[in-house]
Amino acid sequence: MTTNATKPMREGRERPERTLADLSVTVWLTPENASFFTKNNFLYIRQGDGEQRAFLCRQFPFELQWEFISVMNEEEQEIGIIRNVEIFDEENRSLLKEELRRRYYSPLIDKIYNIKERYGFSYWKVHTGEGDMNFTLRDTFRSIIHAGEDRVVIMDVNGNRFEIPDAKALDKKSYKKIELYL
Repeated sequence: MTTNATKPMREGRERPERTLADLSVTVWLTPENASFFTKNNFLYIRQGDGEQRAFLCRQFPFELQWEFISVMNEEEQEIGIIRNVEIFDEENRSLLKEELRRRYYSPLIDKIYNIKERYGFSYWKVHTGEGDMNFTLRDTFRSIIHAGEDRVVIMDVNGNRFEIPDAKALDKKSYKKIELYL
C-alpha cells in the first residue's frame, strides 16, 4: 500500500515516506551510469542529462575505506551505491576519495601525553600529525572503537574522530596510558 504521508527531517523539512519496495532497490553506480564533478566546492553527480548534489557515506566506515559507498541526495535519499571507487577513472576517483577524506577526517594520534578521568569523562592530551590536541570522551570504554586488530578509532563528545592506526606501535609510555581501555 502506497501512501503520500510525510515524516519530519532535519531542519524542519519533510520527506515522503517510502515503502519497503522503494527501499529495496539498489542502483550500482559505475562509470557507465554516473560521473562526478565539483561546483562551488561541492560534490555533484551527473547521471544521464541530470545532475544533483552528492553526499557520500561509507557503509562500512571502519573496515572498507573505498568500497560500498552510498551516494545520497540533498533529501537524504540514496541515489545509488559505488561498489569500489577504484572502478572510476583517475579524475572521478580523486574527487570521491577527497570527499570521503573530508567527511571522515580523523587526525592520527602518534603520542598520548596524558589521560585524566573525572566524573565519567576522560580528558586527553595527544600529539597528532596536525600538532597537539585536547579532547574529551564521555564513557571512555564506549568511545573507543576497535576497528581491526590494533587499529583504534576514538569518538569525542563533539563527534570528532581520532585514529590510532596501530596501538602497539605507540611508544611505551603512550601505550601504557591507553592499554587499560583496550
